[in-house]
Amino acid sequence: MVKLNEVINTIMSHASIRQFEDRDVSDELISQIARAGQQAAFTGQMYTCIYTRDAEKRQRLSKLFGPLPTRGPIFMLFCVDYRKLEKFIASKGRENKANDLMMLFLGIQDAAYFAQNMVLAAESLGLGAVMLGAAPNLSEELSDIFALPDRVFPVVGLVLGWPAEKPSPRPRIPTKFVLAKDQYHDLSDADVAEAMEVMDAGLIREGYYARMNARIPLPEAEAGEDKVDYDKYGWSEHMSRKYARRPGNTKLYEDMRKKGINI
Repeated sequence: MVKLNEVINTIMSHASIRQFEDRDVSDELISQIARAGQQAAFTGQMYTCIYTRDAEKRQRLSKLFGPLPTRGPIFMLFCVDYRKLEKFIASKGRENKANDLMMLFLGIQDAAYFAQNMVLAAESLGLGAVMLGAAPNLSEELSDIFALPDRVFPVVGLVLGWPAEKPSPRPRIPTKFVLAKDQYHDLSDADVAEAMEVMDAGLIREGYYARMNARIPLPEAEAGEDKVDYDKYGWSEHMSRKYARRPGNTKLYEDMRKKGINI
């Protein structure tokens, strides 16, 4: 049996926090957390994190993300930042000739590693956070709020603060289905059923989706009476509905082009 340490225990205790104490997080503490975030692996350090405790900004953000930005004292926006890297390149008298599609993959890696490291550092100090994944679809509004220039694009939002709740960690797909040795393991029907059972059981038992009133409407091809109540509405139903719906328009591509990113 592998002996767990403090770092692993912190990771295994992770849960998104949605209720926060009415208590600020100092600039000094945020700076320390960000410095820890920087020690993540990176490609070209193509990331920027902008944070705010400004009440007016957080009120505007709540109209985009829902109430969470006003519940915690700090909102953070993690961005892919080509602009910074390209200034470093220009300082050597060169231009960035890399394809923006490849740059996007590398930039998202950088921003995601940085964000996750910051969350881990924050949680190790007793803070809590919740990620807000809708940021890429809100680039125009977020660019206005945070004055994002060309070649800087939002990846994920985050609300940070001192937890006023202690939720249990959410279930995860069994490790044997995400960790393969030597070659890819394609899931059998039995594997899929086992994975969904693990994910669904805990979330249905604790009423996770019911508590948030988070049921997604049926996909368009299944229009009609929704007969799946919350006592049967788990992770597998939620995810399958989410990704079985018709894709949105091309606004994301258009928004990226407006920021000088062409893929």
